[in-house]
Amino acid sequence: MENKRLKVLLGCYACDPGYGSEPGMGWNFVSNIAKHHDVHAIVEEGEFKETLTRFAAEHPEKVQNITFHFVRRTHHETLRKFWPPSYYWFYRAWHRKAYLLAKELDKTENFDIVHQVTISGFREPGFLWKLGKPFIWGPLGGFTDTPWCLLSSLGPVGALHFGIRNILNGIQKRWGFSARAAARHSAAILTSTTKAVEEIRRFWGREAVLMNEVGLETGHTQHAPVSHEPGTPLRICWAGEHIPRKALDLLLRALPQCEKKMELHVLSKGPRMQAWKRLAHRLGLDEVVIFHGFVPREEAFRIMSSSHVFCITSVREDTSTVVFEAFRYGLPIIALNHCGFSHVINDHCGIKIPIYSRKQVIADYARHLDYLATHENKRQQLSAGALKRCQAFTWDAKMKVLNRLYFQHLKNEAKNTSIHS
Repeated sequence: MENKRLKVLLGCYACDPGYGSEPGMGWNFVSNIAKHHDVHAIVEEGEFKETLTRFAAEHPEKVQNITFHFVRRTHHETLRKFWPPSYYWFYRAWHRKAYLLAKELDKTENFDIVHQVTISGFREPGFLWKLGKPFIWGPLGGFTDTPWCLLSSLGPVGALHFGIRNILNGIQKRWGFSARAAARHSAAILTSTTKAVEEIRRFWGREAVLMNEVGLETGHTQHAPVSHEPGTPLRICWAGEHIPRKALDLLLRALPQCEKKMELHVLSKGPRMQAWKRLAHRLGLDEVVIFHGFVPREEAFRIMSSSHVFCITSVREDTSTVVFEAFRYGLPIIALNHCGFSHVINDHCGIKIPIYSRKQVIADYARHLDYLATHENKRQQLSAGALKRCQAFTWDAKMKVLNRLYFQHLKNEAKNTSIHS
């Protein structure tokens, strides 16, 4: 039975092969599941239909076994400016329309499995679980709270936003009706962090399967890491959108505390870029920090490949594709022991910093950077571990888990049907 191609319905609001984040995650799940099964994907029309239609025309071989169905989301931009949470009203309405379409599709397709993929946040799970088929939900995100002691790194607006979000998160995880209903009717729940596994068990009484929302293609290219010569600066790479939750200021404030020579390369751009540049200047880091801004992919990889260590300072994130890009280049990672990084990074490929206070976090970044600058053998060991760690997060590895879940719950469904017939 496990060699059979199943008919899988995917709830995939965001899906775009040309982007990262939620759209890229959606596409990766759709395209990789389609290598094993016949996929019908319900996608938001306004943002993604044109791109997917053009992509399908240009790359027909990459959409084999995929049928896209589009549902348009209505929205009110003016209302959203004044009341951002209104987004969820329209998103929930989209899910209702997607469910009505799914009911009609199921009459002709008779799906074996229903899987809700994106958007990955747990707050609005949609209604596909009502189809009465084995329902897989996730990987779920959004569980992670921002550490209260690090809110000051986000600026006044960011601190207020994420402080309120922490409070609402606690309420919604415990008493959110939609999430609890979907969890109760799920055959399996996937989630990307160990903290979420614990909270799903605690608040919803369900066991979840740990699965990161991002990964690497099997057979990805790996690159030999560079050596760090004694007495030369330790080259640090940091990459990510310049927004409050990425908290680059933690690393910037750590650099003056380093005893050894450092050189920080900052990639990408965003609203916080100028504020971080001003902070670097005030800290006397003009000769230490290079803000590259947004550069072509090849140039970004060149910078990464010439670095000695990769730092992540994000205070709220499930997992990021940049983690696996760093692993591909054999870069040890220093990150907070928080979010999805707690699971992805282990003692063989990086260093995780516990969170007790802002002052302690900054001091720990400096301490670990100095250590790697003076212990090349250890840095090389972590580098080798980073290259090895990649293999646990390929899409082939994810599909083995998904296929096992699909067929296990399909068998359970068939058994229950026979018992009640």
